[in-house]
Amino acid sequence: MNDFILGTNYWASNAGTAMWHDWSEKTVDDDIKILSENHINYIRVFPLWSDFQPVIPMYGPGGVIRDYCLTNEKKSENPYYLDETMLSRFDTLLDICNKYNVKVIVGLITGWMSGRLFVPPALYDKNLYSDEKALMFEQKFIKGFVTRFRHRKEIYAWDLGNECNCMQPVKNRESAYTWTIMISNAIKANDATRPIMSGMGCEAIEGSWTIRDQGECTDILTTHPYPLWVSHGSKDVVSSIRTLMLPECLNKFHAHLGGRESLVEETGTMGPMICSEDDVAPGFAKVNLMACYATGSLGMMWWCAHEQTNLKTAPYTWSKCEVELGLTDKYKKPKQVLKEFNNFAEWLNESNLNLPKAHEDGVIILTEGQDHWGIAYMTYILARQAKLNMGFSYANDKIPDSNIYLLPSVQGTTIMNDDKYKLLFEKVYNGATLYISNDNGILSEFESFTGVRVVDSDGKQTAGTISLDGSEIPFVQNRRLILTSIGAEVVAECDGNIILSKYNYGSGKVYYLNFPMEKNLINSSYGFDGDYHMLYKHIFEKTDSAVRCDNKYIGITEHYDNNGDCIVIAINYSKNKQKTDILVNPKYSVEKKYMGDTAQVEPYSSCVIKLKRRD
Repeated sequence: MNDFILGTNYWASNAGTAMWHDWSEKTVDDDIKILSENHINYIRVFPLWSDFQPVIPMYGPGGVIRDYCLTNEKKSENPYYLDETMLSRFDTLLDICNKYNVKVIVGLITGWMSGRLFVPPALYDKNLYSDEKALMFEQKFIKGFVTRFRHRKEIYAWDLGNECNCMQPVKNRESAYTWTIMISNAIKANDATRPIMSGMGCEAIEGSWTIRDQGECTDILTTHPYPLWVSHGSKDVVSSIRTLMLPECLNKFHAHLGGRESLVEETGTMGPMICSEDDVAPGFAKVNLMACYATGSLGMMWWCAHEQTNLKTAPYTWSKCEVELGLTDKYKKPKQVLKEFNNFAEWLNESNLNLPKAHEDGVIILTEGQDHWGIAYMTYILARQAKLNMGFSYANDKIPDSNIYLLPSVQGTTIMNDDKYKLLFEKVYNGATLYISNDNGILSEFESFTGVRVVDSDGKQTAGTISLDGSEIPFVQNRRLILTSIGAEVVAECDGNIILSKYNYGSGKVYYLNFPMEKNLINSSYGFDGDYHMLYKHIFEKTDSAVRCDNKYIGITEHYDNNGDCIVIAINYSKNKQKTDILVNPKYSVEKKYMGDTAQVEPYSSCVIKLKRRD
């Protein structure tokens, strides 16, 4: 079996979050059996904090805490205030998973779930990230639970808990970091044999809960790329290229900026009020199973295993959005999304494909003051449409070596630290190609590396169109820079003003775009149905690729082995059949077809071929 994780987040079908109190071994066995039969090989489970550590303070004279007990004044049988009945039920769950050969990811501090807090009574009024009492009981929970189950081979990984950053507001980044490293170290102190996953879906480079801090404190990063909830994810329909590319892009964003491998730990389309569950939702799953596989995710896990329309407890009685998200319907019959998981698993098994890491063409460098995720997301999609597979970097981190750099929609006066700024232009001078688009950013020594001069500027919003390689590309400038060439080639202009220029800088090249194309696309509906990507294609026309494909709805990844042979994965990011007319570089010949047709690709489907390098 391929190592790619095919999974789901699991609550028992009869009870949801109440499963540990309303325990039904038969139901859990039946649930896991159905999932296993459909090749779900991993589940993420949650020992609900308020159930497993139902600690209650006992007060003496003067309102001073005299002791602690469990629910109904029951004395704890262990020093960790863990409920032995619940621990026994978790043992049974693991036995069932072992029976069906299903691996388990355990979300440890699950005090937040589906819009409801599940916190032990003793901690109701406490700051869960900094209060001494809260930290003590969290440490006890970790030590007691991990020690109890660390011998169980069914457990693949621990994660910190379900979206722990959502439990309550955190004071600052220092508090978020300290809490994260404390929980992580507590897990490692009691079990150093398994990876620790973040369990959060942060999008932030800056702020309190950051991707880089999570990467430093844990072993595996996690993303929760729901189009409905992730910033900028639902501007276009679910079946659009913009929305379909969300999971792979967010996952790469985490992996590159956090310096860790990343898992799409939760995703889904959030039910039949968002899109059709007969067509669009399974299409979303189908595209992203292959896309996550091709772009290096550790796997993909759906939210969630079973429908919860029959449940009468909060949060299901509170939120109508939480009850129709299952891989099976209310009768536990597999829905079409689960069938797509099953089909993909069978293809992985049958193809027995050993997929090398995808080749990356260049780096998207994100700068200070931006909407980092929004700019990254828009740039990534444009690049994929232009058949560029890009990585990510933050301007003030180490700049990776590359032949291609994109500095999209720079804004403000800081941009990046001076040492990194000089290093970037040194790399360009030595042969790299740099693309810059401007959103009212101030770039020092601007003339020296662009070959254009600012004659004047104003705050007038200006719109126009440029012609490029037969495409008409509209633009909007939020601040107008009036430019003249002092050595640059004028590639495109409008009304006498330079819009795109090209300049030979040392052995490298600098392309300057006089409007913030990527930022403008953030709030533009269906912008990716236009020809904006042709700008990237013009600048970074690839001549050494294993294949050529000009269809903007087809994404290509190339996976080269040590012999120079290449596996090509072409994904159709649309609901329509797409002609690909894939042209194979004469240096290669088609050795094997693993999936699909090189002439056209069915809706949401893929073509996978192996190319042999000619001697």
